[in-house]
Amino acid sequence: MASFRTSRLRTTTPARAVRSRLTSREGLGCVAVRRITDDAGRAWRVREFRSQTGVGLFFRCDVPGVPAATRAAVAALESMDEERLVDLLQAGGE
Repeated sequence: MASFRTSRLRTTTPARAVRSRLTSREGLGCVAVRRITDDAGRAWRVREFRSQTGVGLFFRCDVPGVPAATRAAVAALESMDEERLVDLLQAGGE
């Protein structure tokens, strides 16, 4: 009778899973989120994001059909009040 041997395969983690994030990309992405309401009563989600070109704000309306908008950040999202954010959103649409 042949002996039964279990083969022990050496499992390795794929290289793409082991690699750490590149240092140039560590600070990229969304870092803060706030909700505001514009003068028309529409609810917006404002996200502060970091890209390779700088810091910006992404405005997305909860009402379907209203286009999203991006603006250059003049200050940190946490430091701006709702009135300033609404002014910034509306100033870009003119």
